[in-house]
Amino acid sequence: MRFRAPMLRVALGLGLAVLTLVLLVQSLVLLAVDGVTDDYVRRFMRGTVDMLVRDLAALPEAQRRQRVLLLDELFAYPVAIVPSTELSTAQLEVVATGGLVVQGFNRRIYAAVPGEPGQLLRLGPLNADWNPHARLQLPREIWLQLAAALGLALAVMGIAWWLLRPIWRDMRALQHAADEMSAGRFDTQIPEPQSRLFAPIAAGARATLARLAAALAAQRELTGAVSHELRTPLARLRFAIDALVDEDDAATRERAVQACERDIEELDTLIDTSLMLARLDMGALQAQPEPGDLQVLLEREAHSLAPLLGGKQLATELRLPPSLSFDARLIPYALRNALRNAARHARSRILLSAWVHEGQVLLAVDDDGEGVPEALREAVFQPFKRLNRVKERGSRGFGLGLAIVRRVAEAHGGSATMGAAPLGGARLLLQWPLT
Repeated sequence: MRFRAPMLRVALGLGLAVLTLVLLVQSLVLLAVDGVTDDYVRRFMRGTVDMLVRDLAALPEAQRRQRVLLLDELFAYPVAIVPSTELSTAQLEVVATGGLVVQGFNRRIYAAVPGEPGQLLRLGPLNADWNPHARLQLPREIWLQLAAALGLALAVMGIAWWLLRPIWRDMRALQHAADEMSAGRFDTQIPEPQSRLFAPIAAGARATLARLAAALAAQRELTGAVSHELRTPLARLRFAIDALVDEDDAATRERAVQACERDIEELDTLIDTSLMLARLDMGALQAQPEPGDLQVLLEREAHSLAPLLGGKQLATELRLPPSLSFDARLIPYALRNALRNAARHARSRILLSAWVHEGQVLLAVDDDGEGVPEALREAVFQPFKRLNRVKERGSRGFGLGLAIVRRVAEAHGGSATMGAAPLGGARLLLQWPLT
């Protein structure tokens, strides 16, 4: 009943609005032509009234009454002699000067009768359907107009019900989905709308639910992975602190302090990268590309990171135009993580190259290491995913660097992929559109 009652009210309201509008228009038309119609009736009936008046004026009063009864039977409308009280003073003045008075919807015509003071000749009502016993005396035309207005209002009600029913049903479905989302149930299924009006809204709501579900899943995965990764440095810190309490040897204490500092730095790095990945996943850190010199930025970042690459040789091949669209805040994050990942796996050489091809900006980081097996090239972009190789086991990385690289590329409307490098190792390729 909650579905039908509002729909019924809407349809009924539209029907009543149409009915009111039609009646208002009809009333205005009647008022506008009322004077014209009265004048037409007055001129049309003038000859008939004059003949009747002359005929009655020549008869005695008794015969005049009989003549009026005979005329009433012969004419298609009533003919009678009535008291002058049926007219107002102004109308009686018109009749006294020989004029005719036309009155009412059904057009009653009044005229003076010579020799009959206080009496008037009345013809009509002219309406053929006039019933002297009916309370409401309206012409057939008025009834037809009322019937047409009522029929139009009912038709509008039916059409409104037919058109608004799917729209109202879609609104109820969206309201139900919104209530479910407010309750935290983001796995709610939004049905396909019946009307095209709400199709974009439903599609947007489904996309929003999918993004929310993915973001929550990523948040849960990230939270679990971070809590797992925190256990190792925290355990080492606890062990080192316990050793410091009971250790008297200065050299051993110094080594324990350095181990604590390394663990604290590792914790700081883990927290920083986890927060960065979370902000990118949740959309809190949106790309804001602006025109700038990307080549200068890459050269500056490569020069500053060169001492941190574990003695690996870093070369650059940058062939970029002087003005490109990119976010100068996010690109350095991607570049730093890409170069650190390459340094972790390279034997001795790293190559940073960038160029423009077919409307795309391409940024590649190559190394001469062992490369990444084709079956694992997509898995390396998953957070906290580290390949099961001997070289990885001694690494202090968290498996977040390449995930951040891909998020930065996607924030620019592009992508990040892993492939084979000309140097023999792995190639990390970022690309995004020029515009």
